[in-house]
Amino acid sequence: MAVTSFAIAVVLGVTALLTTIPSAYQILLPGPVSDVQTLIQPYPKPAKGALYLTTIYSDPANIVEWAAISLYLKVRQDAGIVPREEARPRSVNEREYQRLLGHMMDESKVAAKVVALREAGYDVKITGQGAQIQEVSEASAAKGILLPGDIVVEADGRPVTTSTDLVALIQAHRPRDMISLRVRRGEETRELTFSLGESPEEPGRARAGVIVLTHLYDYQLPREVELKTKDIGGPSAGLMFALGVYNAVSENDITRGHKIAGTGTISTDGRVGAVGGVKYKVIAAQRAGAQLFLVPQDNLPEATAHAGAMRVVAVKTFTDALDALSTLQPKS
Repeated sequence: MAVTSFAIAVVLGVTALLTTIPSAYQILLPGPVSDVQTLIQPYPKPAKGALYLTTIYSDPANIVEWAAISLYLKVRQDAGIVPREEARPRSVNEREYQRLLGHMMDESKVAAKVVALREAGYDVKITGQGAQIQEVSEASAAKGILLPGDIVVEADGRPVTTSTDLVALIQAHRPRDMISLRVRRGEETRELTFSLGESPEEPGRARAGVIVLTHLYDYQLPREVELKTKDIGGPSAGLMFALGVYNAVSENDITRGHKIAGTGTISTDGRVGAVGGVKYKVIAAQRAGAQLFLVPQDNLPEATAHAGAMRVVAVKTFTDALDALSTLQPKS
């Protein structure tokens, strides 16, 4: 008995030790959903139906968690592991990365308000002076070509005024395509070219492996709408934010009593951009009881593959999303 107890104690001790050893991987799981209508405070009219923004739970995995998820993936598909470098640049610590995600979320909120208020008939002014590079991934072909602080003002001959402009132009490419950027670095302007990589989560989707924010972002909104978010970062809730704001300021209820979920970035001209982790977001929406999932066109195959009985509609623009909702039959 004593030997058995000692063996158990050793196993538990070794397991506890292993939980303190980080792996080189990040865990991905379906995250919580939030009805955007509850995030607009105060909401100006009775909220009906739901407009769910969907999220991913992402956390560094220790050795034990990495092993457990690897085994779990042999029987289930609602979890994932990706190299840490693909989830967060190695040179950025967790606190700084969360700060950057917060800034991306703030820009996403502004773009959503601009798009929604313009669609509702308001005059909105917004300006930016390029997309500023914050970090470059070690695995990116842009490493050593782009530097933190560089301001991208043009991509493939098209002007870049905000970070969402640059993201949209990158996503118009395929992996291994070359992209040409005009960049301001200090007092100089440079022409830079490099090949795009591929998203580890979504094969076939191009990525540059950079974190960008809009340089000198400024906007004037004729009507202020507050979006109160907690513990959510990044730009992928832009589409659902825009739908929530539009529903708040427009006369009609665009949900028509339905539970609608979705994901996608939003640019100030209303374009909806592809995002990562769509599989996990679709699973989260299913669990929340959503009947319809709005997804960027480029993410449609992944969303459809994991949607089950939930209807999936691909959208390229904010207007596409409103058109899709207009076909819903009102629920009492």
